[in-house]
Amino acid sequence: MSVKKVGKTWHYYFRINGVRYRKAIPEARTQYQAQVAEAKARDAVFEGKYGQKSSTTTFKEFVEKTYLPWSKENKRSWRNDESRAKPLITFFGKRRLPDVTQFLIEQYKKDRRNSFNGRGEVRSPSSVNRELELLSRIYSLAIERSEVDTNPFKGVKKLAANNVLTRYLTSEEEDRLLSVLTGRRAHLRPIVLMALHTGMRRGEMLSLRWEQVDFNREAIQLLWTKSGKARSVPMNSVLREVIWELRETSGGSEYVFPNSITSMPLKDIKNAFRAAMKDAKIEGFRFHDLRHTAGTRMADAGVPITAIADILGHADVRTTMRYAHATEEAKRRAVGALEQGGNRKLSKIWPKEKQVAS
Repeated sequence: MSVKKVGKTWHYYFRINGVRYRKAIPEARTQYQAQVAEAKARDAVFEGKYGQKSSTTTFKEFVEKTYLPWSKENKRSWRNDESRAKPLITFFGKRRLPDVTQFLIEQYKKDRRNSFNGRGEVRSPSSVNRELELLSRIYSLAIERSEVDTNPFKGVKKLAANNVLTRYLTSEEEDRLLSVLTGRRAHLRPIVLMALHTGMRRGEMLSLRWEQVDFNREAIQLLWTKSGKARSVPMNSVLREVIWELRETSGGSEYVFPNSITSMPLKDIKNAFRAAMKDAKIEGFRFHDLRHTAGTRMADAGVPITAIADILGHADVRTTMRYAHATEEAKRRAVGALEQGGNRKLSKIWPKEKQVAS
């Protein structure tokens, strides 16, 4: 116990996990009463209730009436928030915002990790982590709106997801994929090619307007990005040809990839892409992996990490490093380069005849 009397008022001082807690206890008249108050404060810290306001707003009410409307107004990925909020509301919905503790979040994390997704597969760690990230954002907004004082997610560790193999499209898989993007799936072909030749995100492509395409500078201007920062993505000869052909057949729509019926931007290509991957006999590949493929190919070609980060729109090059792993092809080239090192002959390392002592 660490209580101290300053003047006529008792105070407590303690530190937990590197965080210092101090407060005056004017109601305490004796050292014992101050020590009791300190013990209660310590318990509140461990239970995640220290200093919280007594908000009566439930988690469900706050998410549906405050967070999701705010997300729709401020985030381009608000549809993802709507989807990921559903399991959070199911688990925490009836509880008041201050009653969601670190212990409950750990329980949610465990339950979701052991659950199955819509395809009947065990839910991936990265999927659960995205839900936890949303939970943290919800509480950050709740703090801004003075509903609570602290974020119960603080101290919760995300699930380890670094054991998932990185996936990129091989040249042979790319040929198979493009071969099935015909007929009713022909609209996917330019989208896939743009992803492979720019690394742009799906949302950035589907919302792309013709006014953002600069044929003179051979660049695409992205104004509304995930990071909130505008960036310019150069067009190579392949992409320029693809976009020019789209321009010739655009039919007057302001969007590069419009819905043929509404002329508004395409909203979802997930099902069509998944069916194309099945027909191409490519497994374990998501649309977002096209972006990863672009980053991987640039890195293998020797493009500086900083340049790749600028093209992909990463604020921190450490994020880009996951796209810069070497392909098997690049690793074989690297090992092959070792053959050129030194002038020693193989015969000197492993002589054909060994001297046998008589």
